[in-house]
Amino acid sequence: MASQVLDDGTVVPPLNITNPAPAFNVQGFRFAPLEDRTPGPLPGLSSRLAGGPLGRPGPPGPPGPPGRPGQKPVPEEQEGEAGEAQLEDQLHHPGGPADQPPPLLDFPLTHFSGAYSGNGFSLIWVPRKFKGPGPAQSDDGIDDNTLILQLTTEQWTFGPTLGHIPNRGFDKQEVINLGGLAYMQTVQNVTNDETGKGDKPKTTAGSGIHFEPGMFLYVPKADFQDTDSIVRMASIPHGTTMNAQGPVPTKTANSLGGATGAPTIDAVDTTPFPIGNFSPTAKLVQFFAKPMNAERDNLTLRVPQKLSKFIAEKTITTDIIKNPNIVLRNALEGLTVKEHVAFEVSTGHPTAKVNSGGISNIAFLSGKQDPVKDAVTPASVVRPNAHAESATSKFWIEKIEYDVVVPKMPGNASIDLKPEMPPSPHQAPTPRFRITAPRGGVPPGGKRIKVIGTQIQYTQTIILNFGGLSWPHVTCATLVPTDLQRFQMTGKE
Repeated sequence: MASQVLDDGTVVPPLNITNPAPAFNVQGFRFAPLEDRTPGPLPGLSSRLAGGPLGRPGPPGPPGPPGRPGQKPVPEEQEGEAGEAQLEDQLHHPGGPADQPPPLLDFPLTHFSGAYSGNGFSLIWVPRKFKGPGPAQSDDGIDDNTLILQLTTEQWTFGPTLGHIPNRGFDKQEVINLGGLAYMQTVQNVTNDETGKGDKPKTTAGSGIHFEPGMFLYVPKADFQDTDSIVRMASIPHGTTMNAQGPVPTKTANSLGGATGAPTIDAVDTTPFPIGNFSPTAKLVQFFAKPMNAERDNLTLRVPQKLSKFIAEKTITTDIIKNPNIVLRNALEGLTVKEHVAFEVSTGHPTAKVNSGGISNIAFLSGKQDPVKDAVTPASVVRPNAHAESATSKFWIEKIEYDVVVPKMPGNASIDLKPEMPPSPHQAPTPRFRITAPRGGVPPGGKRIKVIGTQIQYTQTIILNFGGLSWPHVTCATLVPTDLQRFQMTGKE
């Protein structure tokens, strides 16, 4: 995620995240409204109909020059310049239709703007290659998997709105216009075995563990659906794409449009279970008690193998391994949450609130395309290596009241300050504020004031299938804006 990007293109890194992701920019690209496009049948449909039966091509038309209609052939030596012109045309550089102010996104995606960064936690069970003809039992457990635990730092960039994205309706369904914005997420592993904290230098080789470009969409309700919805579309370089959807939360009269006070963050269970059996009674606790026990060293089936220093720092404990959402609860300790907005999206598994969307995997992950029903599939069948079956992610947009101590200042002067942050086993990231003094200034001795800031928390569970079992992969983080949040004192604080 890019941190603050100045007008001259300089990237200012966030306060406590020194390894921001590269910036990306879709500024200028806009979807054209449907009424601005050529009316009539869909492209190619008239020629198919003209040829007789539907689907049979019609007679060929006269040949035309290469390139766009009305465009002259491009000499070979000018191909590079033509490519730049095409890019300029695609992005609608200033002077084109994109100069028109795009419509704002609908609630709650209006809150996703700018750059955010923070810290979090990742738990994933990954498959192992067998040393013998099949999995074996050891003192550490069954050796067909490894449990990887990581303290993380994350960066998110939310791009500008893409305007109205028209989707044509069929039969009696009217055209609907989607709203959308692009985003980019990057995650680094900062687990430090020496300190038990998430303070490993981000320049360490192999620290990058996740890169995800994607989009959030706002989808109006359709004839068959009684509510507007939010969609998260994501691409992950392991060979997985995700389309997750969920209902838009009810907007209130509060300033964020959310509920008063702090959110209730539910527990998430990371214990593996038989494929397709989401019942709590199907959790295979007895088989995975050893790697999930932080107090017990696990020298073969877990990374880190020894967790005593993490237990002392309260950054990785048995309770956190069993329920990573404790990290989000810890980050809220000592903070005053005035309000929050919550929404959830998922890929349409049976327990999803909106039964739509899905996950697509490359062949290496999904194995043979025939469904794999159990762990005793004949050896001649290629089984999945780590088939991502489903995903659910929940977001909380929070309004936090911070304490900031402002020193003596002349009238209308500004100063950049950090709030006082409460100690926590997994402290929330520290935002920055640009405080402007009132006309009369701040008197000697300074003043303690209350300042409102924004925070985003999320948790995500992806179910990976291999070896006849479903293995939860859980990530969560707490994020604050990397840009300075501005606050104007009135003298009444």
